[in-house]
Amino acid sequence: MRDEQPHNDNLSTAFLKRIGAYMLVETPLAVADACIVFGNNNHAAELAEHAADLYAQGYFKTIVVSGGVPMKDGRLECDVMRDVLLQRNIPASAILVEDKAANSGENAAFSRALLEKTFGAGAVSSVLCIGHLHAARRFLMTLEKHWPQPVKMFSTTNCFKASRKLWYTDPVFKEAVLAEYAKIAPYKARGFIAEIDMDQIKRQIAALPQPARRRKSRGGPNRNRRLY
Repeated sequence: MRDEQPHNDNLSTAFLKRIGAYMLVETPLAVADACIVFGNNNHAAELAEHAADLYAQGYFKTIVVSGGVPMKDGRLECDVMRDVLLQRNIPASAILVEDKAANSGENAAFSRALLEKTFGAGAVSSVLCIGHLHAARRFLMTLEKHWPQPVKMFSTTNCFKASRKLWYTDPVFKEAVLAEYAKIAPYKARGFIAEIDMDQIKRQIAALPQPARRRKSRGGPNRNRRLY
């Protein structure tokens, strides 16, 4: 999609749908060497819940919770997410805490450094990232810039009032997506992110195995959360 910038509220539904198709990407899922959860100041707990669900289904054995921004209660994003995972009976040994990142570029770079320090350079060949829905493409583009080698997957929950398909009908969802879309061209120009090829990503994921078994997660709230 060309880097066309929205300037006002008089955008056609067709153009909004094009923006949504470009920004609100989703990938198939397969077994990954690691999961990276990008911190979010408002929905860190929900993202960690989603990571716990996927862990229970056997999609990965290691989770990096990344985020050094304080939440309203004073805890860092990473600490909130770690605590949720522990409450969901995820073993502490499966959780790596990255507590310095203040933006998505640092989430990607610092999480890569932590995983390579833990497992060795080149040991991680596939990553499943979890972040807020409205920034889905930018998370993948950020990983592509900072860590191009691994196969990349993306999954999330939907914390907005509208479905992913009808994102433009919810004013809050619409504002968030358009703000993210406006970042893409300048972020690419400044070298913060790199474009991705979704067809290639899907082909790479297709070559990965599916979970051998899916374990039912024990405990934890929000068992029937809506996915996007």
